[in-house]
Amino acid sequence: MLMYYGWVIVIVIGLTGIVQSAQGHPALGVIMKPMIEEFGWSRSQFTTGMTIGSFLGGFLAVGFGPLIDRYGGRWVLTFGSAFIGGTLVLTGFVLNLWQFVVLQILARAINMGLVALAMQVIIPKWFIKKRGRAVAFGGIGGILGNAITPVYLQFFINHLSWRFAVILSGFIVWIIAIIPTAFLLRRSPEDLCLKPDGDTVESKKTIISKAVGNSPDFETSEFSYSISMVVRQPSFYLLVIAFTLATAVGSSINLHTIPYLSDRGLTSTTSVYIMSVFSVTGVFGALAIGFLVERIPIRSVLTADFLLVASGFIILVSIDSPVAGFVWGGYAGFVGGGMFTLQSVIFADYYGRGSLATIRGVTSPMQMAANAFGPLLAAIAFDVMGNYLLIFGIYGLLMALSAGCAFLARRPSGVNRTLSI
Repeated sequence: MLMYYGWVIVIVIGLTGIVQSAQGHPALGVIMKPMIEEFGWSRSQFTTGMTIGSFLGGFLAVGFGPLIDRYGGRWVLTFGSAFIGGTLVLTGFVLNLWQFVVLQILARAINMGLVALAMQVIIPKWFIKKRGRAVAFGGIGGILGNAITPVYLQFFINHLSWRFAVILSGFIVWIIAIIPTAFLLRRSPEDLCLKPDGDTVESKKTIISKAVGNSPDFETSEFSYSISMVVRQPSFYLLVIAFTLATAVGSSINLHTIPYLSDRGLTSTTSVYIMSVFSVTGVFGALAIGFLVERIPIRSVLTADFLLVASGFIILVSIDSPVAGFVWGGYAGFVGGGMFTLQSVIFADYYGRGSLATIRGVTSPMQMAANAFGPLLAAIAFDVMGNYLLIFGIYGLLMALSAGCAFLARRPSGVNRTLSI
């Protein structure tokens, strides 16, 4: 029996995630100190471009969400990978702040507005019963990228220069991502005359009869909400608040942890290794979450995970040695590694596959604003206070608030739904 093509999609998204990390906060955190030391910038100035770009990316996602639902994410990811690689190569030649800011605005807008949106919705369209594990496996690429990319960047910074390191990362993006996305991605299983999870094809009449008869096989089909129906659901707004707060916190931690650990007396190399442990343990956390959400109500898993992430800040603000740093990296990485999986799965589970990119596009402006201003807020806090301790304490409280929102976000109920078949 041939492998279900959905697993090919998972592999492609995983590869794209690996290279997308080159424009992610952990990678940018590695080049932050070398660049500001060379040019004399502040940390707030360094984050200006990514702040504006992330914010603009949220509005791009609103417009492109319906297009991804209709045409798929194939050319979005192909173009996005080519563009991101190009901006990284050009970053290696910047001579002043405005050039870096412009490149960051463009790269972050495309990365967060197009690439990230497409990656979040493609796999859920190919799976229903095995959605949790499929999204988890696809998300491993991004997690591994966050582990590997900072390491090789730091290596080449130490032995050559930050310019060589970022140029190399751009070529790696081009080599790994462009061909698989251009030739292997497809919009949905129905485009290949397949059904989600690789189930056998059934007629629409058979699926509807199963739904009416409450057949146990009904889980192979799925209801889909339109965007106009989704915005009338209280759960939608609670999830938006929860993930917006989590995005602000997560983006700040990804960008500022390496400089923070360095400020606490750890070497730059040790700090990078700690973040690599953070990312590697995130792989195991993602897989654990992926299988858990297929067996336990996802709302319960999400609530517990937010609380565990909040508790990690107690360890983070107490770091005073490499050992403590590695303990935090292992714990925080494991409990936070499933966040991509949880976010991708819960929106698909609650509202179906049919308008998923449109729905996620509508949520994007709030989350991208959080992605933009979270790191900037931390940078301002450092520039004003000289440390990150207060802002990290606030971030812990915000994660606890996210847990409360998740707990209250019950799965929609009612009969005003249409079948996604």
